[in-house]
Amino acid sequence: MKRFEFSLDRLLKMKRQHERMAELEQIRAVQAVDAAEARVLALQEQLREMAERITARLGQACSPGQWVNAYEMSERLGQAIVVAEKEVAVAAERLATAKQERMQVATEVEALSSLRSRQHDQWRHDAAAADQDKLDEIGLRNWMTAQHEVG
Repeated sequence: MKRFEFSLDRLLKMKRQHERMAELEQIRAVQAVDAAEARVLALQEQLREMAERITARLGQACSPGQWVNAYEMSERLGQAIVVAEKEVAVAAERLATAKQERMQVATEVEALSSLRSRQHDQWRHDAAAADQDKLDEIGLRNWMTAQHEVG
């Protein structure tokens, strides 16, 4: 009997490669979310430190320029935090999309793998049945030859 061939092997290999690429994309998306969240935390920490410095100077004499600089710096930090939070949201969306894509491809790979496995099992069953038929035929011939020689 000829060797087993799965007609969708090339498609299965392509889908497995696509699955690996989707996994890498998901990893990159997780890293992007982590980096964006770290940036938000760093900016919030800078704003907190600035607020503590300003609070520590309450009641002390300060030039108007210092107050204006502190106000502008806190305003820039606030705006940077808003931008960084938007980056987190975009990165989180990208991660959700990457997860969904990976799940879809993994489902397709699993379906093709399962189909291949079932077809391989059927091929093995058919091959075993064909081998058994050959053995039965040989056994029957040997028995008939032995009966013919005896009789």
